[in-house]
Amino acid sequence: MSGVESSCGSVVPCATTSTMSQDSIIHKYHVMGRVSPQSWIYIYMVSKRISVFDIFPEDNTTQDVTSSAAGEESAVGGSAVQPVDEAAIIISAGPDLQNQNVPGSEEKSPLCSLHRMSRILVHVSIVLSIAAASLSVLLILQYFYHPAVQRACPDYLESCSPSLNCSYADGANLCPPDRHPSNRTLASEYKNPVLLLTGRSLLQVYSVNSAKYYTVCHQGWKTSHGWSVCRELGFNSHSVLSSALPLGGTEPACLESFAVMNKSAGSPSNLDGLLSPVENCPTEEGVSLQCTDCGRSSADSQRIVGGSPSSWGRWPWQVSLRWDGRHVCGGSIISSQWVMSAAHCFVLSNFLTVSRWKVHAGSASLNPSSSHAVRSIYYNGMYNPESNDYDVALLKTSQPMAFSETLRPVCLPRTWQHFQPRGNCWISGWGHVSEGGQLSPVLREAKVHLISSHLCNQSLYYPGMISHRMLCAGYLDGKVDSCQGDSGGPLVCQDGDLWWQVGIVSWGEGCGRPNRPGVYTNLTTLLDWVYHRLQTDSEIP
Repeated sequence: MSGVESSCGSVVPCATTSTMSQDSIIHKYHVMGRVSPQSWIYIYMVSKRISVFDIFPEDNTTQDVTSSAAGEESAVGGSAVQPVDEAAIIISAGPDLQNQNVPGSEEKSPLCSLHRMSRILVHVSIVLSIAAASLSVLLILQYFYHPAVQRACPDYLESCSPSLNCSYADGANLCPPDRHPSNRTLASEYKNPVLLLTGRSLLQVYSVNSAKYYTVCHQGWKTSHGWSVCRELGFNSHSVLSSALPLGGTEPACLESFAVMNKSAGSPSNLDGLLSPVENCPTEEGVSLQCTDCGRSSADSQRIVGGSPSSWGRWPWQVSLRWDGRHVCGGSIISSQWVMSAAHCFVLSNFLTVSRWKVHAGSASLNPSSSHAVRSIYYNGMYNPESNDYDVALLKTSQPMAFSETLRPVCLPRTWQHFQPRGNCWISGWGHVSEGGQLSPVLREAKVHLISSHLCNQSLYYPGMISHRMLCAGYLDGKVDSCQGDSGGPLVCQDGDLWWQVGIVSWGEGCGRPNRPGVYTNLTTLLDWVYHRLQTDSEIP
């Protein structure tokens, strides 16, 4: 998290205007390579448009991701116990036997000495043969046997195969090149079974039989219906909040088709069984639904624009993602078992071995805190390392996280929800306090402005580089910005009494430079992918 001195703020010195360079775009996360604790190095990963920069202690014993097995964390940074070489022991004992002063040895004939040496050589030959055979067997087993390692999966909106098993995958895209998993262009297009519209979370349910969405009327609505809908959406049923919502002033698209929920008991897997289409809602009220108790902060901020340390509980959804105990990226809690982050945190440096990741949550300090093991990691299968498009990933923890005042989820944005450019929007993280600097030991925060993609795509800023899945935020004069180590963290905006995650820290040229605002994943455009992953997971979170 970086800011500027004097008129620029309080954290990072003011940057001078720089010329746009294709090789100076920086992913805002830590890159860990094969480096060691004795020295610090700079790591550059240059592609057509992306240059990744970071510092990490060198560790020549760090295992490569592609050769690590699940559950081998204790071996990282250590040394394996080597087997005893029996042949070497016997050989070293030979001269000692000859040099011993044994009484009467001088009286033995040379023939006896030759026989004795022959027996020793025979024994040594046998031991060496056995050792060589054992080594050959081990090498053969090592060559043919590859232990299963749970790895991060490239996840598409539609499954590219009946079962996408990433245990042996190398992280490459597994979909055929001609498959374009757009949820609006395929004949078998994906339709999210549930939509929550605008900041008021108006509920719409998709009917497969009618092939259209219905706005759900509040008349006849029950708590059990909320449980069914939230399960279908991919959330648990313990924090369902619903209320009547007047339909006056609602988007016209919300007023085309209406339905009430049947009074029949049960929770069918297909919500069609609960829908009864009607001409209009009898009381002209719809259902406002929330499947999680999200977006509530337990502390106020000093709101220093230049960037400042955050108070404990201010951003209770913020987490630190750590690879072998080292902070690499940020993330945000969206449910009791799901954390959202950026795809490039895992893909660019091949950090795909799931068992080496931990989620640290519930603390504003970067010091060791409560950690949670990771069960699965999914990144968007359309992620492009060169353009950094579709930069979103989801992690599922092995066990649910217990919510508290300092640990709770952020709200996912709603379809058609709009946020004001100069609204109350903030970024947070433990990233570098200056470009090329060091991590912050405490969570830092800064207020930012949303910048239109039309402006951000102009030649003075990022000419043609901002896709529909991206958005810009910060200040055009370089006041404040996210930086290395902040990647994957949330960009949140307040709407009403709740905080909504609008973006994910993704990339940018430098940190806090004029005319180079931070670039974030536009989460609103990728909601279908997020919900699809939650829905298709084998267990309800």
